[in-house]
Amino acid sequence: EMIQEGRWDDLLKHVPVRKGDFFFVPSGTMHAIGKGIMILETPQSSDTTYRVYDYDRKDAQGNTRELHIQQSIDVTNVPDHAPELAIKEVRKGNSAITTYLQTEFFNVYEWLVKGECSFKAFAPYTLMTVIEGFGYLVVDGKEYELNMGTSCILPNQVKEWQIKGDIRIIASDTAK
Repeated sequence: EMIQEGRWDDLLKHVPVRKGDFFFVPSGTMHAIGKGIMILETPQSSDTTYRVYDYDRKDAQGNTRELHIQQSIDVTNVPDHAPELAIKEVRKGNSAITTYLQTEFFNVYEWLVKGECSFKAFAPYTLMTVIEGFGYLVVDGKEYELNMGTSCILPNQVKEWQIKGDIRIIASDTAK
């Protein structure tokens, strides 16, 4: 009824965000990204997105995007369930490795490197995105420059690597 009547403020919970926040939004949770918010999203593998509201935006021809009201209702968990996170931090010299999330599908980490830090692969591949700072990724003795916004995939063949610099990275991998 709230969707049909457009009562979004009654239906949705507004969550204030700050730079550096981490949120886990489980599958089946209705969610949106507010105006002016930039995120790095690590999604579970899926090729389906249902749109229940689109802020009444229109394209150049004046058309609104297709909504998927019934499909959204069918797959949304009500009430929502915000799972407890068991965030763990491990110090490595001047660096810190924080595990934000470990699920049966994927894991998410933050690597705060100050100086140099070595890593070993724990999954078939690792995705990483630089969110602050500057540094280098070192694989088999070869250095690759890392700047804010740089993203890369470390494939299965890469078993060990180093990160050098003063840099903050969000990384994810698949659960084994």
